[in-house]
Amino acid sequence: MEAAPLSLASVAGGFIGGIGLFLLGMHMLTEGLKLAAGRALEDLLGQWTSSRSRGLCTGFLITTLVQSSTAVTIATIGFVNSGLLTLRNSLWVIFGSNLGSTMNAWLVAALGFNFKIDAFALPFVGVGAVLMLVARGARPKALGQALAGFGILFLGIDVLKDVFSGLGGHASLEEFTRPGMAGYLILVGIGTVLTVLMQTSGAVIALIITAAQGGLMSIEAACAMVIGTNIGTTSTAILAALGATANAKRVAASHVVFNVITGLAALALLPLLINFLEEIQEFLAQPASPAVMVAMFHSTFNLLGVALMVPLDPWLIRSLSQRFRSRQEEAAQPRYLDHNVVSVPDLALRALRLELAHTQALACEGLRLAAAPVPDEARIARRRDTLETLALAISDYIRRISAAALPATLVEALARGLRVLRYQQATSDLSQHGAALHGHATACGLEQVLFQQALGALAEACDGSKPEFSPAAMELALENTETAYATLKEALLVAGAAGHLDIRDMENRLRQGSLYRRAAEQLVKAQRHLLSLEAPDAHPLPDDRLEAIPG
Repeated sequence: MEAAPLSLASVAGGFIGGIGLFLLGMHMLTEGLKLAAGRALEDLLGQWTSSRSRGLCTGFLITTLVQSSTAVTIATIGFVNSGLLTLRNSLWVIFGSNLGSTMNAWLVAALGFNFKIDAFALPFVGVGAVLMLVARGARPKALGQALAGFGILFLGIDVLKDVFSGLGGHASLEEFTRPGMAGYLILVGIGTVLTVLMQTSGAVIALIITAAQGGLMSIEAACAMVIGTNIGTTSTAILAALGATANAKRVAASHVVFNVITGLAALALLPLLINFLEEIQEFLAQPASPAVMVAMFHSTFNLLGVALMVPLDPWLIRSLSQRFRSRQEEAAQPRYLDHNVVSVPDLALRALRLELAHTQALACEGLRLAAAPVPDEARIARRRDTLETLALAISDYIRRISAAALPATLVEALARGLRVLRYQQATSDLSQHGAALHGHATACGLEQVLFQQALGALAEACDGSKPEFSPAAMELALENTETAYATLKEALLVAGAAGHLDIRDMENRLRQGSLYRRAAEQLVKAQRHLLSLEAPDAHPLPDDRLEAIPG
């Protein structure tokens, strides 16, 4: 009986719906993990994947147990996406998962074409939905969301597999079973395309093993198609990394790199590997079953891939770390700290001054954002995180410079550089804490507006990287800020005493004003000391003048 023709509309609709379910499930899984996992899962994963060998074994064992490398790959990307797993540890979980996926071929070779792991999806959705609806705590609800997302994700894969499973019956492979590299490349392509369409390498491998066992294609042709299925599974990782964090994209890229390198090596060595496996079977006095041969080949070339990754691991980590950078990661990279000039203290000090000017601009921007009528807390937090990351790099740079024998003037300059950094960090922290109080305080008319405007002007005046920067203008901006703060403080106290302002609102607004005022002071101190670094013979204005001002 001829297969019914495929409907383009049903294929397109199923593909779009399956992708939608997949992305929805991935989103729910990631968000649920962020809320529900806490420290326990982080510690557990840290213990299981603390080394390359442990990560490899973890990926292999879990994939063998659940019989789905897709689940392990997606879960690993989800853990990285939610910050529960580091990039280095996750790579070997992925490699182990690829090795564990070879157990599918052994199951198909031993049990036939009846294995189906997607039956787990509906129980996950059911249990997750119940937890989301009836659980009272935030973590159980989040766990339910993660479980439901896990199930929905597999329902999406199931939809894709059902829609495109009929395509296997329309593929004529007999003309491609002839030997030769051109034929092998075509078969690799067919295996890749079928795996991408069906979204499950297990079903494609079952089809290949069945065809080889029935004599419809040679063992060489079947093995070439199996290489294609390995490459095709990378589509799952690529799909899971859409819209994910930079590290999650790097994990997906490592999956692609592993499978492509492994596939190319297996294709180049295809005749040699098959001859090697045939000799093993003859040595063990086992019949050369095509199904067993394909399963053995699948395991052997994945083991070969793991062996190739051992020396390539440092290069892969380094290469991936330089790609898929988020804007925040780009901003958090030192611009001027060149470790090649550490041995030349004067050049190193110049690089330090330039980097501190960069962090000064970040601190100024954080205060300016906090002084807005409605502070953008997310952007303020990103600026603070960027500054903290740069602070670690700057501190390490200063430590490297200090390791050499330095004249007293350079030692003093390095100490001043650390002081600048401390003031900048304090400014960033105070700006973020002040912005967090915005929703807990009520505005107090014109005085509040004038204070915020003075803060914004001071933030602009303290940025020494701007061409219009003037120390005199910075000091004037500080005086204006102090005057505006004193006026605001008096207005708040009067409004609270007269009953025009709720006492709690008054206290919150006073606290916010005090935080912003201290941030302004720290920012000015940072720029003063930064100026003294640029002119070593100059001395910054005394900080005592600021600290003597009553709060």
